[in-house]
Amino acid sequence: MTPNLVELWLRYAQDDLNSALVLLREGIYNMVCFHSQQAVEKMLKTIIAHYRVEIPRTHNLIRLQGLCENLSGEKLEINDEKLMFLNDVYIDSRYPADFGLLPGGQSTETEARKAYDSADTIFKYLRNLLADFHKK
Repeated sequence: MTPNLVELWLRYAQDDLNSALVLLREGIYNMVCFHSQQAVEKMLKTIIAHYRVEIPRTHNLIRLQGLCENLSGEKLEINDEKLMFLNDVYIDSRYPADFGLLPGGQSTETEARKAYDSADTIFKYLRNLLADFHKK
């Protein structure tokens, strides 16, 4: 049996979160930030897939959150600071830069832990929300 689109997005999101944890343990901090952001991005896209609408090609977590809220008709209970932090580290974790949230484009252990912890919290919330959808 072929997994449906929601299951695929969920699997990819879980892979990103798992990757972030492995990378955190290995001290590869830039990629922790990247995979943490990706886990949340893909979880938000999982929610969008649940509603069977076209999934936008964007990495902007704020935009994706807004779309999820419009589709569900409810405000998502996501910590704005955590979401904005992950939104900001996405670009800086992908490209060496001398600007932005991460000075010199390099993530520190502290920033990587914050990114992973933020992603883990948001991921669990969205996974539970998705489970609630299936109960209805």
